[in-house]
Amino acid sequence: MTDNLLFLLSWSPVLVLTVLAVGFKQSALALSIYGTLFSLILSVWIFQTPVSVALMASLDGILTTFPLLLVIFAGILLSQLLMTTGSLKRIVNWFMQGVTSAFMRNILITIGVGNFMEGASVIAEPVVAPMLRAGGVLPVGAATLSIVGYSGLMTLELSGMILAVHSLITGLPIQMLAIPSAWLSIPATLMMAACIPFFLKGSEDEGIDFGRQIFISLTAGLIASIIALLTVYIAGPSLAGMTGGLGLILILIRMGIRRMAVSRQIWLDLSPFAFMMIALFLVNTIPFLKALTFEHLRLSFQVIPVHTIILTPFFSAYLYLFIAAGLAVRMFRLNRVQIIQVMQAGLKKGWRACLSMALFGAMGQIIAYSGYSDNFATLNHQLHIPWVLSEGLKHYTGSLYPLFVPVLGWAGTFLTGYGVASLMLFGQLQIQAAGLLGISPAWLSAGLAVGASIGSISSPFKIAIAAPMCGAVGKEGDILRWTIPIGIACSIVIGMILLAVA
Repeated sequence: MTDNLLFLLSWSPVLVLTVLAVGFKQSALALSIYGTLFSLILSVWIFQTPVSVALMASLDGILTTFPLLLVIFAGILLSQLLMTTGSLKRIVNWFMQGVTSAFMRNILITIGVGNFMEGASVIAEPVVAPMLRAGGVLPVGAATLSIVGYSGLMTLELSGMILAVHSLITGLPIQMLAIPSAWLSIPATLMMAACIPFFLKGSEDEGIDFGRQIFISLTAGLIASIIALLTVYIAGPSLAGMTGGLGLILILIRMGIRRMAVSRQIWLDLSPFAFMMIALFLVNTIPFLKALTFEHLRLSFQVIPVHTIILTPFFSAYLYLFIAAGLAVRMFRLNRVQIIQVMQAGLKKGWRACLSMALFGAMGQIIAYSGYSDNFATLNHQLHIPWVLSEGLKHYTGSLYPLFVPVLGWAGTFLTGYGVASLMLFGQLQIQAAGLLGISPAWLSAGLAVGASIGSISSPFKIAIAAPMCGAVGKEGDILRWTIPIGIACSIVIGMILLAVA
C-alpha cells in the first residue's frame, strides 16, 4: 500500500466520526461503538497490527479512562443532589445579585467558573453544565458552553500539568513553552468567547442586543486570557488558568449594581464546591501534599508493557467529588428514600456516558498503539497512525506545515478525548519538524498544544461528559455538528497566526 493511501486512511477515523455526528446526528454512545469498531478494523486490517495487540490496547484504554468514569459518576451524583435540594438554583440566583443581567451571569459561569475549576484541576462540566441549565440555558447549550468556556485556555489549566507533560515530551523548558502558549491562547479564547451568544439560544437573554452580547463575550474572554498571560510571566503557568477565571469572576461581580448577600443557606449551598476547591487547591499547591498524594499514595500497574497506568485517588478529583456528595447528603439531611432516588437518577443519567467514555478510551489507545508487533516488542513507524498523520502533513505541506500543526493537535484530541494524549502522540515530532524547517520549536509546540485544547469542544469524549449533567443525552450529534467545524476553523486561524510568528 502506498504512503499516499496510508496517509489518507490515517485520517479516516476523523472523517467517519464527523460524518456520523454531523450528517447523521448520532449519539455519543453510537459514535463510540462505531468509532471503536472502525478503528479496530483499520488498525488490524490496514495498519497490520496484530489482533491481540489491538485488543490489549483497547483494554488499556478502558482502564486508563477509569478515573474519569469515576469523575463522571461522582459529578452526576453531586449535581443530582444539588438539583434535588434546590441548591444549584439558589446559587444561580445568588450570582444574579452580583451581575446586571442573566447574560452576564451566564458569562460568569461559562468563562469565569469554568476556567477557575479547570485551572484548579477540577473537571468543569459536572458543575458548570448543571449550573447553566439551572439558569435557564437549554440542555444542548449548557453542555456545549461547559466546554467552550475553558477550551481556549485549556493549555494553561490543570495547575500547569498539561505544560509539564509537554515539557517532558519535547525536552523544552516549561516556561519556554508557557509564554507562546499563553499568547496563542488569547485568540483561541476570543474565538471561543465569540461562540457563547450562539449557544445561548433559548435563554432569557436571546435576541436582546445581540451585538452587545458578542462585545461582552469577547471582552470577558480577553480579560480572562490577559490575566492568564500576566500570571504566566509573573508566577509561571501553574496558576494561570485559575487566576484568569477568578479574575473575571471578581471583575463581573464588582461591576454589578447590587451587593451579594451571603446568607447561611448560600454558605451551605456553596460548601460542597468550597470543599472541592480547597482540597484540590491544597494537594496541587502545597509541595508536601502534592508529593504525598501524587508520588507516594498511588497505585500503578501495566496491561501492556509500553504503558503504565497510574491511579492517584488522593490527588484526583473523583475522591473529593464523592466526599462532597456525602457532605451534601449530610448537610441537606436527605432521607433514605431521597438518597435512593438520587442514586437511581444518577445511574440512569450516567451509564451511557460512562460506557461511551470507556469505548472512546479504547478507540484512542487502539490508534495510539497501531503498528506494534506481537507483545508490543517493536514499533513500525510506517504503520503507526499518529506517525503517518504527522509525517504526511510535513511531507505534503512543506513550509506551510505550521498552518496545520494546530489542526493536528485538534485531531489528536478529537480521536483520543485527551489533550495530553494528543501532545504525547505528536509532541516530539514537532521538535524534529522545527529543526527541518528552521523555525522556533517552542512556538510550533505551543501551536500543537493550543490546537489540542481547542479540540476539546469537538471531542465526542468531552461532550459525553457534559451531556448527562444537563439533560442533553442523545443530543450529542446536534452539538458535534456545530463544534466540529468550529474547532477546525479555530485551529486553522491559530495556524495562520503560528505561520506568521514561528
